Amino acid sequence: MFTGLIGSVAPIKSLNKSTGACELSIDSEFVSRNVAIGDSVAIDGACLTVKDIVGREVRFDVSSETIKRTIIDSYQKNTEVNCELSILPSGRMGGHIVLGHIDTIGTVSQIYKDNEYSRIRIEFDRIFAPLVVEKGSIAINGVSLTINEIGDNFAVVMIIPHTLEHTNLKYLKGLSRVNIEFDILGKYIYRMMSRSSFKDSRLKRLLEEGEI
Repeated sequence: MFTGLIGSVAPIKSLNKSTGACELSIDSEFVSRNVAIGDSVAIDGACLTVKDIVGREVRFDVSSETIKRTIIDSYQKNTEVNCELSILPSGRMGGHIVLGHIDTIGTVSQIYKDNEYSRIRIEFDRIFAPLVVEKGSIAINGVSLTINEIGDNFAVVMIIPHTLEHTNLKYLKGLSRVNIEFDILGKYIYRMMSRSSFKDSRLKRLLEEGEI
């Protein structure tokens, strides 16, 4: 489990693709000295398991399912990714509960600069609209953010200077693709309250099959 507070930003060292899957490695002293083989690390919000550690290099196997649901397929060598270690039982719950299970890919449609702040509008398939609420939480590339505005197919978030400085969100621009994980508490509540009266059959199928 994660909290959406990024520990470091690291470059992709290699990306070796095979049929439907790949091996991904990052160059990060922060990650390499704080994990062991088998540990979980959130890479842009996607929970991956450490396969091997060689010096500063940390390697992960990525399944075809993860590739399908995330922006990992668009990574290239030196792409900078957000890295978060799994939370310790004694750690602070500074963000919100993030599982590292990406629900969908979103697209940046607008970015407004407000002095040192950035107001970013992210669009996604409208079937996910019931899972976002104003002043609720959302994880974008693994970063825990507060939703400032919502619509049928978008959410608007405000990024503070500290978050811009310490994550890869500072590189976002129009049409950038991002990993989205919706709040797990909202998903459970929506499922329990609406199970017998889903208005969108696709969302019903995704929830019932455990796809989100």
